[in-house]
Amino acid sequence: MGRQYDKQHATTVVATAAIEKGRFVGFNGAHATAAGGTSADSMGVSEHAAAIGAPVSVITHYTALVEASAAISQHAFVKPAADGSGKAAVGSNTDHCGKALEAATQAGQFIEVVLYRHLHA
Repeated sequence: MGRQYDKQHATTVVATAAIEKGRFVGFNGAHATAAGGTSADSMGVSEHAAAIGAPVSVITHYTALVEASAAISQHAFVKPAADGSGKAAVGSNTDHCGKALEAATQAGQFIEVVLYRHLHA
């Protein structure tokens, strides 16, 4: 697939913390976290970086490019990494916010992810 995505909807969020490009963003305007909670759950993926107080476009529907925190298998469920970086980490059937359409062989690679509503069961 490589470096493509199909954005069907995005919203603008004001960054409450520095946000990097291609990271899961929470409803609180910062990188989403694996811990969840109403404001820290992923609403989507940042299209570009933003400083505190700056607007950032967050892709909320269909697919987006997300930076991997580690190796991720193709078709694996993904969620925000536990370190609060907003990078994609391997999720599970009961804890995820997307599914990898391609594999990442190491941290730092960008992969296309189908975006889902953040789920914690």
